Amino acid sequence: MTCIKEMSKELNTKIVNAMERIEQLVRMTDGKCYLSFSGGKDSTVVLALIKMCQDIYTIRPYSIPAVYSETGLELGATSRFVRFIKDTYYPNIHMIRPIYSFHYIIENFGKPIKSKMRSEYLFRYHSKNSQSALSNLLDPKQKKIYIANKDLHMLHPDFKIQCTNKCCLYLKKKPFDTYSKNNDILGYLTGLRMAEGGARTMNALNRVKNGGRLCMTASKGKTVIMPIIDWTNQDIEDFISYYNVPLSEAYTEYHCKRTGCFLCPYSLNLKEDLSVLYYNEPNRYTAAIHWLKDVYIAQNVILPFDFTYERERIKKWADEYDKMRYDMMLKYRPNIASKHSNCQLSLDL
Repeated sequence: MTCIKEMSKELNTKIVNAMERIEQLVRMTDGKCYLSFSGGKDSTVVLALIKMCQDIYTIRPYSIPAVYSETGLELGATSRFVRFIKDTYYPNIHMIRPIYSFHYIIENFGKPIKSKMRSEYLFRYHSKNSQSALSNLLDPKQKKIYIANKDLHMLHPDFKIQCTNKCCLYLKKKPFDTYSKNNDILGYLTGLRMAEGGARTMNALNRVKNGGRLCMTASKGKTVIMPIIDWTNQDIEDFISYYNVPLSEAYTEYHCKRTGCFLCPYSLNLKEDLSVLYYNEPNRYTAAIHWLKDVYIAQNVILPFDFTYERERIKKWADEYDKMRYDMMLKYRPNIASKHSNCQLSLDL
């Protein structure tokens, strides 16, 4: 592979490694593989790397499908971008769809709240009275599950929201499983990176610690290659700039940090995400509020641009959630509760 000029030696090495990882998966699966494509920065960078492999004839042109699940929860900007990519940049885009709509999922299974793990354990506790689930929710050592003081009202028996993490299962995982089965897929590529933090970093480090490879794992009998697992955020930006990689207007116009389901309450930047919707895609903001207003209020998400929502949030907390939270604090963390007996409304631990 030729050296890339005017680029740091370190990033040049990462590009070469990423291309070799892509080529390796093609060899391992005899071409029965795909790219899990979201229309976000990272998966678009992997798509650009696939094209670079094609340019030097190490893989056949457009032989790797880029598979995109149309969940109905994408930004309009993302949907437009994926179609632009298919029409002008990489024609082998496969559109797949889930069997259930988001509306069906929340009506029949429940709603996402806080995080995937917390949603699951809240479901187990409220639906099955699982004391094991409760213990995990209250255990600070269980960092992915632990319910912080500010969210203790979610443990109250009067908490009305049915929680579940089934949306990711039915909208994303199952459609890709079906695609793999129908197309005899043996492996796939993702844009996952350690720099995103959280479970991604821990899983990668554990793989290496246990003798595995940083960029490779297995899922349901499929080989999973992560070509840019070791790329930093700056690597991504430098690569996009140098190679003029196309991006969704979600990044270029809305200035989103990342894309995904436009209403997802798992987001660490939920207030900013909803603000983007409100000002740029108001119809989707209306849909988000229609489906998940109660979840946003339960998470105490402050949306100063939406006065109607704010009135409801303030009233709900004043009438119910502050007392529910304090009751649960008295029950499970009395030492903390005693410090806040006269200032429930400002409790933010």
